[in-house]
Amino acid sequence: MEFSADFTAIDFETANRRRDSACQLAAVVVRGGRIVDQAMWMIRPEPLYFSRGNIEIHGITPAQVRGESVFGDHWPDIAAKLGDDCLVAHNASFDIGVMIACLQQVDHPVPDLSFTCTRAVARRTWPHRPRFGLKPLAEWLGIRFRHHDALEDSIACAKIMMAAGIDREATSLTDLEKRLNLNRGRAGEWGYRGPRAGSASRRRPRAASAITRRADPPSSAVGVPFLYPGQDNGASVADPSAQYATATAAPIDIQRMMVRAEFIRPLAGQRFVLTGRLDSMTREEAELLATRLGGECQAGLDETTDLWIQGQTESSTDPHPVANANSIRTVTETEFLEFVISPTRT
Repeated sequence: MEFSADFTAIDFETANRRRDSACQLAAVVVRGGRIVDQAMWMIRPEPLYFSRGNIEIHGITPAQVRGESVFGDHWPDIAAKLGDDCLVAHNASFDIGVMIACLQQVDHPVPDLSFTCTRAVARRTWPHRPRFGLKPLAEWLGIRFRHHDALEDSIACAKIMMAAGIDREATSLTDLEKRLNLNRGRAGEWGYRGPRAGSASRRRPRAASAITRRADPPSSAVGVPFLYPGQDNGASVADPSAQYATATAAPIDIQRMMVRAEFIRPLAGQRFVLTGRLDSMTREEAELLATRLGGECQAGLDETTDLWIQGQTESSTDPHPVANANSIRTVTETEFLEFVISPTRT
């Protein structure tokens, strides 16, 4: 089951505390759960005033936008890119508020907007998380980006939404919203209404599933994506593998690893063969995980194989290396798990 969502993620950066001081806007178009297009606009705010605090946050200066068009001149291109999509933003009240303020500044009618917020989605998808800012969520999911650049933030926002859909096994954005009991926000000439809980229930989001509770880190281990029962919370962060040395001895959160694998993809372009039995997951789960890490599964070892994942035990039907395949890299089950846990070590 795939999360085949269609939406456009957006992010604004502003020059100062005024909502109508947009200096950068980006839009990332998602179709069928994949990023297919993106755009970024540098905007000259009117008046051309930047506060020092805002410059320190995003690094954009008056000199960089002095020759750019104002928001009203950009709007035809922006509107064409956004179309009738559901807009997605992190802290959507800010970004939608900036869009409305900028339109009002140039006396342009506010179109009917449909939008949702990845902060609200994340709170319902992972209610056990200690922090729901864009940066901590992205780091937890293994999404690498440069914070406070509108395009980078939009891409991270889109990936968080896709991660939530994968985690909840939703088929579309509408299906995800239904599973989370979350109604979309709306805005237009008539006013603004943010995303909110559905009418079916106003109670707090349901608790995490048994699998999630079993494998997620406690608050004392913030920033560690996967912590297994019985492991030492005080293990050195400088050596991530030390925290997972006994990973195969305890249950793991397969679903969360699948989500993370979609974004880090350290095996992109590599062909792999899996042999033997793994203690931490089934053969089918391991092959799917390796595929989501970017690898291409092969039925047997040959001269084109890049990686040989060796389980604890092998059967007589498992393939063995061909004579001229000396370049094949062999990894153990623990090393395979580290592709997800600590991809920089691959």
